[in-house]
Amino acid sequence: MKQKAIMLVVAVLCLNFGVKAQEKLKGRVVDATTQQPLSGAKVTEGKQTVAANNEGYFELKLSRGKYTIHIHYLGYETKDLAITLPLTNDLIIPLTANSKTLEEVEINAGYYTVKDRERTGSISRITHKDIEKLPITNPLQALQGRVPGLEITQLSGLAGGGFKVRIRGENSILSGNEPLYIVDGNTYPSTRINNSNSNAILENSSPLNLLNPNDIESIEVLKDADATAIYGSRGANGVILITTKKGAIGETKINVALSHGMSRVAHRLDLMNTQEYIAMRLEAFKNDGLSPAATDYDVNGVWDKNKYTDWQDVLIGGTAYSTNGLISVSGGDKNSNYLVSSNYYKEGTVFPGNFGFKRASVHTSLNFGSATSKLHLSLSATYSRTVNTIIPSDPTSFIAWAPNSPDLYNEYGKLTWNYNNAPLAYNPMSLLLNTIDATTDNLIGNAIVKYQILKHLSLKTSLGYTKMQRDELGIRPNIARDPATNPQSTSRQSQFGNNYNNSWIAESILSYDSKLAGGTLSALVGMSFQQNISEFRNITASNFSSDELMKNMQSAAVFSVSEMSYANYKYSAFFARINYSLADKYFLNLTGRRDGSSRFGPDNRFANFGAFGASWLFSEERVLKNNFPILSFGKLRASYGITGNDQISDYQYMQVFASTPSYQDNPTISINRIANPDYAWETNYKAEAALQLGFFKDKINLQIAYFRNLSSNQLALTPLPPSVGGSGIYENIPAVVRNVGWEFEGTIKLLGTEDWSWSSSLNLSIPKNKLVAFPNLENTAYAISHIIGRPLAIKRYYNTYVDAASGVYSFLDIDGNGLRNDADRYLNQFFGQFYYGGLQNSIRYKKFNLDVFISYTNRTGNSSLNITPYVPGYFVNGVPTNQSRLFLDRWQKPGDKTDVPKFSTTSANNTNFALGRNQGIQSIGDVSYARLKNVSLSYALPQHWLSRVHAKSCEVNVQGQNIFTLTRYKGLDPEIQTTTRLPPLRTFLLGLKLTI
Repeated sequence: MKQKAIMLVVAVLCLNFGVKAQEKLKGRVVDATTQQPLSGAKVTEGKQTVAANNEGYFELKLSRGKYTIHIHYLGYETKDLAITLPLTNDLIIPLTANSKTLEEVEINAGYYTVKDRERTGSISRITHKDIEKLPITNPLQALQGRVPGLEITQLSGLAGGGFKVRIRGENSILSGNEPLYIVDGNTYPSTRINNSNSNAILENSSPLNLLNPNDIESIEVLKDADATAIYGSRGANGVILITTKKGAIGETKINVALSHGMSRVAHRLDLMNTQEYIAMRLEAFKNDGLSPAATDYDVNGVWDKNKYTDWQDVLIGGTAYSTNGLISVSGGDKNSNYLVSSNYYKEGTVFPGNFGFKRASVHTSLNFGSATSKLHLSLSATYSRTVNTIIPSDPTSFIAWAPNSPDLYNEYGKLTWNYNNAPLAYNPMSLLLNTIDATTDNLIGNAIVKYQILKHLSLKTSLGYTKMQRDELGIRPNIARDPATNPQSTSRQSQFGNNYNNSWIAESILSYDSKLAGGTLSALVGMSFQQNISEFRNITASNFSSDELMKNMQSAAVFSVSEMSYANYKYSAFFARINYSLADKYFLNLTGRRDGSSRFGPDNRFANFGAFGASWLFSEERVLKNNFPILSFGKLRASYGITGNDQISDYQYMQVFASTPSYQDNPTISINRIANPDYAWETNYKAEAALQLGFFKDKINLQIAYFRNLSSNQLALTPLPPSVGGSGIYENIPAVVRNVGWEFEGTIKLLGTEDWSWSSSLNLSIPKNKLVAFPNLENTAYAISHIIGRPLAIKRYYNTYVDAASGVYSFLDIDGNGLRNDADRYLNQFFGQFYYGGLQNSIRYKKFNLDVFISYTNRTGNSSLNITPYVPGYFVNGVPTNQSRLFLDRWQKPGDKTDVPKFSTTSANNTNFALGRNQGIQSIGDVSYARLKNVSLSYALPQHWLSRVHAKSCEVNVQGQNIFTLTRYKGLDPEIQTTTRLPPLRTFLLGLKLTI
């Protein structure tokens, strides 16, 4: 009996254990129409939440029994599904697309977030899904051509180079026009981080080069007054918000991404061959009535007349290889989650030699607090170190070297300075021995504490810190000089440059949300305090006893400070926002801010700014819902507001003195700048109206926006008579600059089946800039560069032409005085973009995805005449220069009609050529282009393959950038329009992404 009782207890325990045994609920979340996986869909049961992988699969660990699971995915109808475990088969959970997909997208507006359907301001957005398809090193490259109203120009093809960024045009005559950058709530520098020693090649190196694009979750571009007024004066030129990736709820995931690529110059100049070059030189001598001299080595037989070298191959014809590696770990539950990622990026150059750009970074994010918790804490930090090894001058300047020039290295691998007993005036390869090593450390830290005081009242406090430090060492050793010049220790120079930029920001925001009078009220008040300390210095050390000692400053005998600056910028603000929505279709947004800046005079440091925005969701009106079912979304919005601009140099309102040569052996000082205590803010008035439409359940979406910005109270330098003691004074003048424009956006879903999908999007911007008013302009220093009623970006030209009789440039003498003066520069030409935009196509076939992006612009710029700085045939300081074959269509005899003057070897004709090249109407031309900017092709490996190696997803991809360009411009690249800087490179990349 006792034995039976024991057996009965064991049986009960086993039964109980079996009931409580763990089961694995496996399933897949897919689109109900296309059956495509919904990667990232959230599946929740109780306290357990997991995210579907790239193939839509998920897995929950549950005991046997009955459950209700909750499935959510942005843009789809949420589903609650009742199940009973165990199941015989895996679940297939189809979700139906929400017809209001567009409306549910959360937009980051900086101090708050807003759904797209509710926003009253102009905000454009790209996400990590767009960024990850691009082989880029700077986040700004991801925005090129993709955001209406945003103009981005790449200034150099070198990694680590600069960019010109403008949001809705140029607002200021003298002040800065750069937008405000915010990275995870921290203000981020927009000015160059390199010193003048490397600026000639990096062209204002962008601080955003220090950020790893793979760490970015989204980038929002704020454009109108409603969106930017909450940033006050700092948002006068628009705001670019960068949000890095955060931890996510779900099981631990390890993401690995590896890629390797190569970049080359996409287009080359069509230069003359040796026979054409020699013929050009001999014709130049004939035109000048001269014969080749003993020093004209290229044509007098000293150099081989049958030798041909395309110096584009030698100087910029290499391949820049790149390697990118990323690993990240993320996971957590609803109470806490984390993300830790690290990245290493390396890119070479197309120049000969071992130069390049390296970046290593670490990004972390920690979040504590569930949706029901009163206290939330978020911590994030990003650290990166970049190492840039470059040269101070761009070899692109020398690609037009004479084609029969002797080899630049002798048989011993040393620089050639003498050939056939004839000295070489210069050797471009000596550039490679003048090196610059730059190391930059960048730290961005942010802490956010949010506390729910009451049901509808919360307090958020954030603290941010940014530290940027750059050390540059530039070396110009004697080994790079011709030994025949007998270089001494005094000629050895090293540049020791340091750039520090440290800033902190503290902000507190009190938010209130509640129902009110049939609508919803959201309000916030906040304060912001910021300090930025920047230091910059460049010390020149010389008289080293040896080239090997030039990296050690203490080994120099002579020192001088070539650059030095210090600035302590302080900024404070109080701001408020009230948003009210009625009946879920009428929205009103009011914003106000009071700013204080240390950059202005003591009596003008504070100013008030504000804006209002309103929108009407007319598609929610019953009469439209009942009679126009094809209209799924319709909204009218408008905004108006005032912002300021403090993007000026520090201490400009103060009086500055400078030391002058001694008088009777006594030290003296003189006035360099006169004080102006009334120095005040520029003011920007912004207005916008927009229409948004969606048709056929948002399969077709359109947006049309018109904006009008007026920038007044302009800050400018007013010249003063010498008797005053200073050359000029910075002051506010009643000049007005106007920017107006149209912006168009459209997306269409052309195809959507189980195997196929195809969507296309187009954006177009048509900006217009105009100087509306400038009192007494004709008596200022700006008279030669600005005209009332014309854009700021104009140039005044002489009406030049090649004289049919003489073959040289002549000009139309408007005032008839026989002299070339400003009155004769009567042709005013706009130098900029008439319109620009981009076209995106995304096509999927089963597990293949293809994305193709084309950017385009219609603009005027430097004509093909600017390919060369010298008249064809000229011998520049003993260095012969080749020319484009365009110049074969030149003047040859009296009566010829052409824009290319005769070949010549004289400095007088070279000066005349510069007239047409720089100031004549021939120097401006059509540089419009359409560019196959990006192509990305990816393939996701099947899930049944991956399950064998316990991987969640795996993708193989091929990416390309700057693949093909259609343009009339005959130079290296229509975006840069010069042969002195390396153009944007053509890049191809092969990559692998793996999640385990």
